[in-house]
Amino acid sequence: MRRFSIHIVPILCGLLLSSAVYGEVYAVKEWKGEYFKKKEGALFVKTIASGFPKAATANAQVTLFGIIQQKSFTFSNTQTAADAYPREIWKFGSGKYRVDKIELIDGAGVKRTWVGRPDAPTAVLVPRIMLSNLGVWTISPSGASGLAVTFTMGRNTYQEKAGASESSVAAVVNGFTGSIQQVIGGKKVLDGANNDYSNGDTLRASASFTRQIAMFYKVDLFKHNAYAKDVMGSLAAFDLNLRTCYTRALDSNANLKGDLVFQVLASAKTGTIRQARKSRGTIADGTMIDCMVNELQQIPMPVQENMVGELTFTFDVK
Repeated sequence: MRRFSIHIVPILCGLLLSSAVYGEVYAVKEWKGEYFKKKEGALFVKTIASGFPKAATANAQVTLFGIIQQKSFTFSNTQTAADAYPREIWKFGSGKYRVDKIELIDGAGVKRTWVGRPDAPTAVLVPRIMLSNLGVWTISPSGASGLAVTFTMGRNTYQEKAGASESSVAAVVNGFTGSIQQVIGGKKVLDGANNDYSNGDTLRASASFTRQIAMFYKVDLFKHNAYAKDVMGSLAAFDLNLRTCYTRALDSNANLKGDLVFQVLASAKTGTIRQARKSRGTIADGTMIDCMVNELQQIPMPVQENMVGELTFTFDVK
């Protein structure tokens, strides 16, 4: 995994929420290699869409219920190949979780959902200071709007480029059984977490300079502006995913800044943004625009009728 050379300090602007919450579901943060706190770990999973007539248009949205916290947590997982390196690793509080829901928008724009069985819950573990490998989840269409999901454990594909001596991970475990798949930093990392890394000699230098990222946005739903506040709340809940499109673009253009205006169509049937396209704006980075469209189409929309509108995003970096 590529190590931090840049430390991102997000600035929440406009009408953003103080925490990433949508209803009772909390959006988790992506782990970037930093040291964990005493009761933190992370997980990764490969989600593969299979059997769809057309390619799915969005990532898989996964909801886990924390047994200890008694709260629901969500993350948006990029589809990948079974033997690929995990593209995202998600930070969680250590403990036991239940897989409650997996959602996906198929190529026809239909929102499809898998819901866990209360009588046979799928439980996963996130040990502290470790990475939990949840294997490969193969997602297929089922009926008019359902999903069938096959959970398969796979070998560990996480690798430390810097070597075990500099790792912030004690080990990688099988997320279903808790058995260790690979020891990396081991006891040294666990001891460091117990000491809160109070010894400066053990704290890895993780930043060479600091960037401050600002993302402002506004919503104009024209004649349906009564819904604007609720839609703003939905955008705020998935702020991290949208912001990531920008931070990834900064890797190839460190001075990228400006605005993007998307014309969108929200569908009452799917409860999502059915269509989104750039209508104007000073940012012309095609990869970033495609990423934004992809993320926008995954966000649940609290709308009772079809509506069109404009979403304006302004990005800055210092």
